[in-house]
Amino acid sequence: MGKFVYKLENILKLKERIYEQRTQELKEINVELERAIDIKNETLFAMNLEMDKFSDLTGRSLMVNDIKEQSRKVSYLKEKVVETDVLIAEIEAKKEEIQAELIKAYKEKEVQIKLKEKKYDEWYEEQKSKEQNLLDEIVNNRF
Repeated sequence: MGKFVYKLENILKLKERIYEQRTQELKEINVELERAIDIKNETLFAMNLEMDKFSDLTGRSLMVNDIKEQSRKVSYLKEKVVETDVLIAEIEAKKEEIQAELIKAYKEKEVQIKLKEKKYDEWYEEQKSKEQNLLDEIVNNRF
């Protein structure tokens, strides 16, 4: 029996590499998304701390500057939360694009694998047929 050679092996390897790259991109975007969510949570925590400080100050006699300062801090942190929300939305949109590309790459890779399997099955059946014909010839020549 001869050796099976798949003529489109390079294309299959390329499709597998593309799939691996898309998988890596998805992992990286997930890490980026986790970082952005962590930053948002830290900012929300800091904002809550500032609001608690503001609540603690209300029982005492307050200076106008104290109120303005606390208000500025809380406003700044609120802006940071909104900016982080926008960043998270952008990252999630990018993640969806990468997921779509990953699905496409997976399907293309699977098509190539199925083609290779089909070609192998055809080749195997051809080899079996050739071997059977050879055996039949040997048997016929003996008699």
